[in-house]
Amino acid sequence: MPFSQFIRIETIAGGTMATNREFIKAAHSRLSKAGKSARSRKWRHAWLRAGLAHKAKAETLHSAIMG
Repeated sequence: MPFSQFIRIETIAGGTMATNREFIKAAHSRLSKAGKSARSRKWRHAWLRAGLAHKAKAETLHSAIMG
């Protein structure tokens, strides 16, 4: 998942401190019908894992800065 796409989804989800569930729900809202299909499951899960990895890194940076 490109970082710019992650930022858009994170904004929809409610910001840096959104839960994983909120992030995934927001990510699903950005998918097309084909992206939600069973045929796209492996791709979609890899895409979501990449987004959750960005999210974990952002949360780590946020907590380091905010103390």
